[in-house]
Amino acid sequence: MRSISFLKNAVKSLKKKVGRSHAATPLVSHDHDVTLIRSLRGKRTPTVKQWTMLPGLLSVREKQLFIVSGIVLLSSLLWFGYTLLSTHLMTVPAAGGRYVEAVVGTPQRINPLFASTNDTDVDLTRLVYSGLLRHNASQELVPDLATTLPEKSEDGLMYTLHLRENAQWHDGEPFTADDVIFTFDTIQDPAINSPLLVSFQGIHVEKLDEFTVRFTLAEPFPAFPSSLTVGVLPEHLWQGISAEQFRLSPKNTQPIGTGPYQFSKLLKDDSGRIVRYELTRVENWYRQSPYIKEFVFAFYNAYAGPGGAIQDLREKKVDGLHFVPYDLRSQVARKHLVLRTLQLPQYTALMFNQSHTSVLEELDVRKMLACSIDKERILRETLDNEGQIIHSPVLPGFPGHDPERKTERCDTGVANETLDETYDRLSIDEYRTQLLDEEIVRYKESLVIASSTPEGEDTAVDNTDDVPEEVLQQMNDAIDTRIDLAQPFYRVDDDKRIVTLTIVTSDTTEYAQAVHLIASMWQELGIVTNISLVPAKDISKQVLKERNYDVLLYGMIVGEDPDQYAFWHSSQVDFPGLNLSQYANRELDTILEDARETVDDDKEVELYQTFQEMLMKDVPAVFLYMPTYTYALSDKVQGFEVSRISHPADRFNSIESWFIKTKKVWNK
Repeated sequence: MRSISFLKNAVKSLKKKVGRSHAATPLVSHDHDVTLIRSLRGKRTPTVKQWTMLPGLLSVREKQLFIVSGIVLLSSLLWFGYTLLSTHLMTVPAAGGRYVEAVVGTPQRINPLFASTNDTDVDLTRLVYSGLLRHNASQELVPDLATTLPEKSEDGLMYTLHLRENAQWHDGEPFTADDVIFTFDTIQDPAINSPLLVSFQGIHVEKLDEFTVRFTLAEPFPAFPSSLTVGVLPEHLWQGISAEQFRLSPKNTQPIGTGPYQFSKLLKDDSGRIVRYELTRVENWYRQSPYIKEFVFAFYNAYAGPGGAIQDLREKKVDGLHFVPYDLRSQVARKHLVLRTLQLPQYTALMFNQSHTSVLEELDVRKMLACSIDKERILRETLDNEGQIIHSPVLPGFPGHDPERKTERCDTGVANETLDETYDRLSIDEYRTQLLDEEIVRYKESLVIASSTPEGEDTAVDNTDDVPEEVLQQMNDAIDTRIDLAQPFYRVDDDKRIVTLTIVTSDTTEYAQAVHLIASMWQELGIVTNISLVPAKDISKQVLKERNYDVLLYGMIVGEDPDQYAFWHSSQVDFPGLNLSQYANRELDTILEDARETVDDDKEVELYQTFQEMLMKDVPAVFLYMPTYTYALSDKVQGFEVSRISHPADRFNSIESWFIKTKKVWNK
């Protein structure tokens, strides 16, 4: 206000001066007035000095208004800026970060030709190698090293694939059709002894040009494309290696593939066991390169206990756990850790190895063993009902599955009456007497051997008919340790031998609980049931390879293909085949062969229904339950999109979408 008054006074003073000197020329006076005013208004922005004088020119009320107005203006500017940025800036994944996953197990051969017998190997090959086709996060079959899905001929015998021209091996060499031909020719070589041989027997693979291949089948097999997800090997690295050295090559632990991750380094302990395996992202991958820069696997001998996988997970030394056993979930649960339950087409079953013991050759015995099992109790006490009871290897969602199909349950009394027709009963007291007689015979035989002269002539032993009291007591004490008080009676065969079965299974809490329950159920039938727990990492080489078991409790991963050939065809009774019951039925073989070849959906359903009826009639196995698969993952890892899998390694189906780091970008 004072500045305005000052301006007005200045103008009036100047007018007076101009008026006195130019009283006779009013027009000139007017022009001078305009010029003067214009000169005073020339500076529109106050100087710093003028701004510093402003507080002294304002009243208290004006100062308050000025401060409030300034705050409102500043807030408005900040809000406008925030709105502008939030509207046009977005958070997106960024490359970087390190993820460490705990795995109970150890890698053996990180080679797609052998990996299928070891889940740990499958995990690693899934990240290092690529197949012609792959499954996406929705478990749909999509192209990978191929540019499109296979072109199928009208007769269903030929599948033509066009290959990517921009794919490279991790050593920089280009990927071509020669690599595909080499891989599948090697699989078909019996000397290589690949578990995949059965899937590609009789299939001719040919190169049409540098980036086109064709598979020709001897018979139609509609599910064949799903076989093409197997990883492809680089011909330029493997072609000079003999079949005898193929399994022993160091390339099996330091692989070179075309997958999203490449081998970086490994660490072994003093025994030579691999305890850590590190991968790094492929920067210029032919698809979208993964965001996570380093992917590390830490291998453990056990889940629980000191130095176990769960302890390191709780101490944040690792970021995830490849599988969480149900009974250990409470130990795994912690802040910032997400337990993901995935649907997995897998079932747990008891496999009767009829070729290993005469006891299981009797159909009635197998039937009574099967019908005496309380599946509901097993699922309740081992998994707290986190699974589904099954009665067939044909699982829900697969052709031929019948939800009304049930396994017959039988009363213990009825089962025992049936078994009485095959095996006699022996009471506890009778069994004790039998064992004591055997011990006395062995004792006397030892005395005779001990008293023999060097020339082989026996010297008379006094009182050999009488056993000293202290020896008898020792015998009885030893017998007490052999008799199970939970066994109500025993069964004997025609040669008076105790009927005994041994169940072999993986040494996990779930399976250990299950076999102990099954053993107690079979005890009620008078059958001695021993239990053998084998470390999970040794099951393949110690048990499956030799088929060394009477009964095997095992988890079978079916996959997305309804084909049951690999599990029940008689050609698969030997390792690496998966016919773990050693079951051979020529009529059933024909049904499985027809089911693989038919393109008629209704016919396929009919064939698998017949297949199930034959299995239920012959009882080569007892199908118990279908569990869920639980995976632990740190919440620092974003982008996990998988909900349904066919194999545990399918949790990596969307690996290129996982991310840890983020960044802001302008949204145009």
